[in-house]
Amino acid sequence: MAGALSARETAYSALRSRILNLDLKPNDSLNDKELAQQMGMSRTPVHEAIMMLGLVKLVVVRPQSGTYVAPIDTEIVEMEQFSRYTLEKEMVLRAIPVLTREAVRRYQENLQIYQFYLDSHDPDRKSRLFELDNAFHRIAFELNGMESHFEWMQGLRHHIERVRVLSFVMNLDGCLIDEHRAIAEAMAAGDADAAIRALKAHLGLYRTHLCKMKDAYPSYFQSAQ
Repeated sequence: MAGALSARETAYSALRSRILNLDLKPNDSLNDKELAQQMGMSRTPVHEAIMMLGLVKLVVVRPQSGTYVAPIDTEIVEMEQFSRYTLEKEMVLRAIPVLTREAVRRYQENLQIYQFYLDSHDPDRKSRLFELDNAFHRIAFELNGMESHFEWMQGLRHHIERVRVLSFVMNLDGCLIDEHRAIAEAMAAGDADAAIRALKAHLGLYRTHLCKMKDAYPSYFQSAQ
C-alpha cells in the first residue's frame, strides 16, 4: 500500500510540474498509458494522479472526448493571487521589525543576480529568473521562521503558476526587478506602508499581463472555451 501511494504521489508531482511549466499545455490530451510509459511506471498510479489533478482543476474530463489539461481559469487565478497577497502581506509586516543586515544583503544579492540573468542570453535564463523570483518572496517567510507556510502556499497555487510561467515565456518579466527593489528598499527603510503598496502593485500586475496573454494564447484560457 505504501509503495502504491508513493508511486501515485510521484506521478502526481511529475505531472503537476509538467502542467505548471507548460510542458503539458492547456487542452493537451492526457493518455495514462502513454504517460505511464514515459515515466517508467505502471498505469494505475498515473491514472490515480490524473484523478488527483482533476480535484485541483488542472485536468478536465470531457464526455465522449477524453481527458485534457484544463485551461487556465481566471477566476481561480484571482482567488489564488488574493490568498497569496494576504499571506505575503502578513509576512512582510512581521519581517520588517526583525529585518537584519544579513537579510538586507540577501535581498540585494537576489536583485543583483536577477539583473544578471535579465540581461543575459543564458539558455537557462527563464528558469533561473523564475527561481530567483520565488527565492525573493521566500526570504520574508524565512525571517519569520515560517518556511513551511511558503511551501504550503506554493502547493496550493496552480492556475496562477501557469500565468507566471507564461509571463516569462512572453518576456513580460522585465519590470519585476523594479517592483522587487521597491519592496526590499521599503522594508529596509522600515516603511511598512510603502512596502505593502509595492507588494500590492507587484502581485496585481498579473491582471495587465492576462490581457496580453489572452491575445497571444486565447485557447489557453477558460473564457475561450
